[in-house]
Amino acid sequence: MNIEKVEVKQRSLSGTKEVIFDVFLEQASTVGVENTGVRGIAKEVGIAFSSISNHFETKGALLEFAYDYYKEHRYENLRPVDEMKKLIETASPEEFLHAISYTFEGEDQKKYVRMILITKIIYMRLFMDPIANAIFTNGNRENSEYLVEILKHGVAVGRIAPELDIETFADVLIDSRIIMGIKAFTAPEYTPNQLDDEKRIIALLARVLA
Repeated sequence: MNIEKVEVKQRSLSGTKEVIFDVFLEQASTVGVENTGVRGIAKEVGIAFSSISNHFETKGALLEFAYDYYKEHRYENLRPVDEMKKLIETASPEEFLHAISYTFEGEDQKKYVRMILITKIIYMRLFMDPIANAIFTNGNRENSEYLVEILKHGVAVGRIAPELDIETFADVLIDSRIIMGIKAFTAPEYTPNQLDDEKRIIALLARVLA
């Protein structure tokens, strides 16, 4: 699987620039980018409107930075394919599906919150922003390739029935995650595999995988 490697143009994020970025993410993920104003961001940060341009020239630059940030960090917690291949050799279907559930959560709480907020922004802009749509589409493709490679190994070692359409199974699993992800945005304390609907979907997919 070829996970996209991204060189981000603006890597530094500290001080006032960091505060501006975080306020932008909070507002844009709540009311949308179109309804987020630079003057409102400046007021929330507590700086002059003209000072914003010292860090981000335009609101578009803020959005571009958010997309670059997302692309740079989105696979940091992804478990290596070889590790997942070893797991599928011995784990139960339920254990495997729980292990493969992807989360941005890590030691850096700020990064975790940013990734969740940027994901919300991407979902909100799917049908109006070609860049958001490309990030979403490419991510799904890469996730599918990742899953299919692991599932093929499961077939090869006799853990998965050879008649299972693993490409379709991978797509269903990814689609269910997207649906649960959208629902999870309404649950502030959400962590993976906690929603009742998500548990039912995992149980159903585990029976198929078995």
